[in-house]
Amino acid sequence: MPKNMGKGGKSFKAGNAKGNQFNEKRALVYAEEGEEYAQAKKALGNLNLQLQLASGATVIGRVRGAMVRKVWVTPGDVVLIQKRDFNENDIVDIIHRYNAAEVRTLVKENVIPRDFRSTEERGDATHGDYEFVNEDDNGNEEKEANVLDRNQVVMDDPLAGLDDL
Repeated sequence: MPKNMGKGGKSFKAGNAKGNQFNEKRALVYAEEGEEYAQAKKALGNLNLQLQLASGATVIGRVRGAMVRKVWVTPGDVVLIQKRDFNENDIVDIIHRYNAAEVRTLVKENVIPRDFRSTEERGDATHGDYEFVNEDDNGNEEKEANVLDRNQVVMDDPLAGLDDL
């Protein structure tokens, strides 16, 4: 039997450049005519995923053949989709998956929204925390009477007289 003259085993092959795709910088792919951005929400099986469009609509996307077993699309990934010309309301094709650095770049350039939730799920985030009230003169006087003086609050500290602490 011949001696093992190879360069190494599993550890050597693990550093192979073919599998190390995280460090490579690739050109950013933008949507063209007939293409949109979407976020994968749920895996449906058989290469189908439930996608949320930026407009809030939900569609079913299918991973295209060239991406099968090469690019894994998981829930939460931002993808580029292409609507089919021959059936408009049916399944869309997933043609590209963006990594985290590319998504940050697209968000920074205002190409895609920060989150893909619909307006019903988001609620009215701009005015949800505030209550707008029209006040008349009587309402202002009552509120001014209830305002505490900051220095007075510090002076009325109930624990200030205790020496044990």
